[in-house]
Amino acid sequence: MPVVDATAAEKAIAAGALASVYVLFGDDTRRIEEIVGAIEATIDPADRPFAVERLYAGDAGGSPMDIAAAARVYPMLGDRRIVIVLRAERLLKPKRAGNRTDDDDADEGRDDEGEALDAAPLEAFLREKPSPITTLVFVATEIDRSRRLTKQAVAAGTVVECRGIVVKDDRGRPVFDRRLAERLAQSALSKAGKAIDSDGLALLVDGAGTDVGKLHGDIDKLVLFTEGRPRIAYADVAEVVSSGGGVSDDWAVVNAISDRNAGAALKEAARRLDRGDSVHAMVGQIRWWVSSKLVLSRPERVRPALEVLLRTDLALKSSGGDERVLVERLIAELAR
Repeated sequence: MPVVDATAAEKAIAAGALASVYVLFGDDTRRIEEIVGAIEATIDPADRPFAVERLYAGDAGGSPMDIAAAARVYPMLGDRRIVIVLRAERLLKPKRAGNRTDDDDADEGRDDEGEALDAAPLEAFLREKPSPITTLVFVATEIDRSRRLTKQAVAAGTVVECRGIVVKDDRGRPVFDRRLAERLAQSALSKAGKAIDSDGLALLVDGAGTDVGKLHGDIDKLVLFTEGRPRIAYADVAEVVSSGGGVSDDWAVVNAISDRNAGAALKEAARRLDRGDSVHAMVGQIRWWVSSKLVLSRPERVRPALEVLLRTDLALKSSGGDERVLVERLIAELAR
């Protein structure tokens, strides 16, 4: 089943067109919570303690067998039950068993303790005709569409991706999507009955950077701060929102290093350092890029990169110079 837009899913739910199965995933947890809330709102508040059940995948009472059993229970009151499976990535993208192939028929996941997951009872439920009395909602940070259980959940239900404001470019690198962030902010403010001028919107987005959670939080604060006024101005944003120093992409440094663009890398690093980012966190991010990305794309660059990283790390730990100078030197060397 194709991925449905979050707004379209909410409109369908509000119209009473509730699916039997939902797969909600992504890093925009606020948006997912809103959709879950809309699904719960289809049940009379007085009936919800009996008609809505929340389970945590992989925890006690949250095994595939428990979930399937809960989804088969008839409503005590009303005509529908809602079963919400939280942390569903434990089922839809579980840890893979060691030394196994990716063959779906031999597919077996592991829970957080490494125990094998027996998904057969839940797979059997999903293969059945969707129940007219139960809505089963999977809530996950991410899913693996190659897994057999995930394939069946996707085929049986409505799939809604609630991604944040960091996407992958054509080279698979995480990049900040400014237009997406602006649309998200404008939509959230519109729901609250607010409009915002272009300068204020730019400052709001810059202040949150790549953190979609901070963006949602800043929007909440602005709505409270401007209560009674329909329009949010630049001055309101400047008063309420803590700026991120103009940094809009925390991955811009490593992306510029990857492109061997020393000027851009140093410029982005300066912005991050000016806003108070830890030099150790930045070095750790660069180390991750070397070991996870550079080793695949340019293996001949890995050894000298690791040597420079080691030298910088030792200098930082032994107070062998100004931290900012050391990090800027590291970035310049890696980008050359």
